[in-house]
Amino acid sequence: MMASTLINKTMCIEKVLFDLPGKITLKMEDGRMIISPLKYFPDLQKLSVDKRKKHTIVDDRTILFTYSDAVYHLEDFIGSEANLRKR
Repeated sequence: MMASTLINKTMCIEKVLFDLPGKITLKMEDGRMIISPLKYFPDLQKLSVDKRKKHTIVDDRTILFTYSDAVYHLEDFIGSEANLRKR
């Protein structure tokens, strides 16, 4: 039996994209893509695509948009571990 080791890695946002109509895509540093409908983020949905592109990624897990007062965390797009356990 071959032993395997799991390394606890923190998920980090590498890039935020709006290339799919009505969706926000988070490209993660490990290559995964998280795609969410903008309808769940009304503050972003009402911004033009050009204004959505004006953002900053902070601490690898938080997104601040220049034209929105909302602060978005990675957990807003994938849910928190506590919420996943309730399912």
